[in-house]
Amino acid sequence: MITIGEIKKKIITLLNDNNILDSQFEAISMISFSLGINNQKAIIENDLEISNEENRTINKLLEKRINGYPLAYLINEKYFFNEKFFVNKNVLIPRQETEELIEYFFSLNSKESMKNRNILDIGTGSGVISIICKKKYPHSNLLSIDKSQGAIEVAKKNADIKNVFIQFFLDKIETCKIDNIDFVISNPPYLKQSILKNLQTEVLKEPKYALDGGVDGLKIINKIFEWEKNINKNKALQIIIEIDENIKHESKKLAESFYPNKKVQIIDDIAKKPRILSII
Repeated sequence: MITIGEIKKKIITLLNDNNILDSQFEAISMISFSLGINNQKAIIENDLEISNEENRTINKLLEKRINGYPLAYLINEKYFFNEKFFVNKNVLIPRQETEELIEYFFSLNSKESMKNRNILDIGTGSGVISIICKKKYPHSNLLSIDKSQGAIEVAKKNADIKNVFIQFFLDKIETCKIDNIDFVISNPPYLKQSILKNLQTEVLKEPKYALDGGVDGLKIINKIFEWEKNINKNKALQIIIEIDENIKHESKKLAESFYPNKKVQIIDDIAKKPRILSII
């Protein structure tokens, strides 16, 4: 028999040997998930013995992690905005940059000003943007689209867990007929195809469709603007989009061509990298 303390030490050592950061946190996460216990118990119960079967379960997770499988997919959870969300291989893993996208959106709009407003989340993935926005603006109407059935199922599950009502649609932006939208917020695919092959192994485990922005990184962003012009009839008061720093000039130029009478800005994130395209 092996104890939690012993298996914890083994996991941390192997993760460090494979240059995986936050080894202690990841070890605790894998142990607590495998044993069905909370993180606190996994931290303090070092002398608790685990069965051979439980040991094998933990080792299987560890092997996958070392081979580049993301921790969030292994334990089916990711914290975002200090809340736990369900994730799986059908959705992009929520990141800090998207938290900053939402924070910027919040900085522009008071709770009172969003009453009865229609907000569209394009490419909802796990649904975190819609859910956080609905909790911030409970009297607004949240609509979300994604072309992946698997993603929509994850987003609906998270909305149910968080007890918020959001209208989800299985659709592509190029065929979307939703109109009368006041605000658009999106974390679309924005990476240039030339960049994709150079991504970290674990990022390549995430859905390619959620990363691939075409040759110039602007494929989906351009389609968002075309939908807003042709279907929404330019009714959006604000369009807030997460971008990659490598397309900051191109995305700003594209936005200005569609919105010559709006204020188009590139907003830096906390690391001083240009990550938000703001059209207001």
